[in-house]
Amino acid sequence: NLAYLYMLMENYEASAAIFEDVKARWGSLFGENHANTLKAANNLGRVYKRQGKLDLAEASISDTLVRRQEALGKDHLDAIRSMIDLGGVYVSQGRNDDAEKILTEALALAESRLGNLHPYTFDALNYLAETKENQNDLQAAIEIRELGFGRRSDFLDTMLWTTGENAREGYIRLHRPEYNAYLSLLEKVGDAKSARRMIDASLQRKGLLLKVTSEIQQIATMATDPELKGLATGLESARKELAAKTLSGPTAETKGNHVEVLYQLEQKVNELQGQLGRASVRFRTSIAGSSSERLADAMIEDSALVDFVSYTDKGEPRLLASVITKRGDDVEYHLVSYGDRTGLEKAIDEYREMIQDDQVDEDVLVEVGIETYDVVWGPLMDTLGDLAHVYLVPDGLLNILPFGALMSPDEEYLIQTTDLQILTSGRDLLPNEYRLVDGQYLVIAGPDYDSEDVVSKEVLQEAAGRRSAALQLGIRGAGGGLRGLSFAPLPGAAEEGKIIIDRVEENDAASINFFGQSAQEKVLVGMSKPPEILHVATHGFFLKADDTLRKRLLKAQRGTEIHIPPPGDNPLLRAGLAFAGINTNAQFLGDIDTTNDGVLTALEVLDLNLSGTRLVVLSACETGLGEIHEGEGVYGLRRSFQEAGVAEVVSSLWEVSDAGTQALMTDFYDKLLAGVPARVALREVQLEMIDSPQWGYPFIWSAFMIVGSYESAGFAVN
Repeated sequence: NLAYLYMLMENYEASAAIFEDVKARWGSLFGENHANTLKAANNLGRVYKRQGKLDLAEASISDTLVRRQEALGKDHLDAIRSMIDLGGVYVSQGRNDDAEKILTEALALAESRLGNLHPYTFDALNYLAETKENQNDLQAAIEIRELGFGRRSDFLDTMLWTTGENAREGYIRLHRPEYNAYLSLLEKVGDAKSARRMIDASLQRKGLLLKVTSEIQQIATMATDPELKGLATGLESARKELAAKTLSGPTAETKGNHVEVLYQLEQKVNELQGQLGRASVRFRTSIAGSSSERLADAMIEDSALVDFVSYTDKGEPRLLASVITKRGDDVEYHLVSYGDRTGLEKAIDEYREMIQDDQVDEDVLVEVGIETYDVVWGPLMDTLGDLAHVYLVPDGLLNILPFGALMSPDEEYLIQTTDLQILTSGRDLLPNEYRLVDGQYLVIAGPDYDSEDVVSKEVLQEAAGRRSAALQLGIRGAGGGLRGLSFAPLPGAAEEGKIIIDRVEENDAASINFFGQSAQEKVLVGMSKPPEILHVATHGFFLKADDTLRKRLLKAQRGTEIHIPPPGDNPLLRAGLAFAGINTNAQFLGDIDTTNDGVLTALEVLDLNLSGTRLVVLSACETGLGEIHEGEGVYGLRRSFQEAGVAEVVSSLWEVSDAGTQALMTDFYDKLLAGVPARVALREVQLEMIDSPQWGYPFIWSAFMIVGSYESAGFAVN
């Protein structure tokens, strides 16, 4: 086990030495043909391969294969393992014909004896795809990778549901190289079919982790009646059993019919999914099928969809964009390669930093804006042509780029020439049975952060007592996590909320509002039904997993000062909104009831009753930020509100003055109340602000962005 651990740690010298020793000891104790001896010999060959000692690797694994087949039979899983490993050595030696022969045989045996989702089956597929690529048969390689990708998606759909958050991330990281290899092949071929395959891949993988987290949260929330709870429990149990048997391979109970047992469990899971889906529209939405064809059908005429994908190829960061263009009934697929994305990310960082500098020279800003446009948008121009409506699905750092503020060589902002619609995934466009609610406006603004009446003195005293006892025992220290947060008052936020309420009342729309001490977290947590539109004007925050961000957060305040404690590890616990009483309660976070402690984290947002809410407006600093994960988007408030069931979310990319925010929000709600769809209303306001001498700087008008889609909720914007 220690030798195997060293192999995983890539300490091959130590691993080889221990495997050699273990092999000799077991050989002496049990004989050369004993299963333990052969396991050590095979693993020793795998270490030799990673060391580049290919002749030694071939000799060790080849001898092990012969002995295993003689002792255990050709279709034993240990013999299959040696076949795959020997094929891998042949690949490294450039013996592609030999590799293809043994790997094809090993794959057939693995599929027959272990099932399509067993790790050995995936290893055989990956090596076989590499063999085809080495033979320059790229189409065959893509077909094998595509088969493996589809099966891996099924595998992840099984595994991610049955384990904790850390293990889920581990599965994604573990299998990311396999996904990267598939994307690399698609980029090499670069034809329309490759673009279409990339769209399909993105639909299945983008935001998968948070999607699973959200679904689990929502199922747990829904499971209140006995029937639904029984279905949820039964589904969880069946998935766990399927996961265990998929990973274990044949056991004493399943020997001889392992594949049939897997099939029966899969059928059971599918049946329970269907029953649970029929019992809950919200769940049916989350598991709706997706494909490039359905996505193209959902797009409006004369539009394009640009889906960016970040990946790594042999250690080099790369960026691709798969594009669907729809002109009338003519649908085409294109693949745009950006190559090394390092320069693009540098340009994005520079432009974002420059936009936020209110002292920057306007000519310099225009110059950098054009340069960033050329890097980000230039490669797409030939493909997009004159299409003016573009759906954007960003990835990586592009998630926090103000696309509308990119400036063309003609010195026009991109928002002026193109109607941009930003999505978190192409899935946002797919029609489903999800429906928007018709309800009231809910406005929460200008909380009293210093209120001492949100949590009773008795509760705080009890929490202080527990804290004192814990400290005496040395169990934990104070000030960790979000404890110690302190927020300055936001009179501008309260004024903003009152202006919006006045507009709502003038239009005879139903509304409810909470200001000052009443602007408490429990207002959101305790909602019996979702609002139609939710507006929150308060402090927002996102803490990175280190303390170096303190200065940037201090600078990005809407108020005067915020004291940042050492943040936690979960990005969904490091993004949040502040409510009444937070300054009083912060030191006791974790020791008092989280439903009204004064801070609503992105993780808690997932539990809110917002399914069908048309729009959430987060009028707070940096609510569009979060921890950026390649292929997973931004772990933060914006994404959590969407996963909680909100159709569209307005959030900010940086701090904007109270006056600028009020100007934008006032005109935005005037249009919204007049029946203009939210995305269209925000664009119209931003276009008007561009022409304003007072608000025409991108620092002000481009800070807010809207993400999401009404289309999937049955409401199309023409």
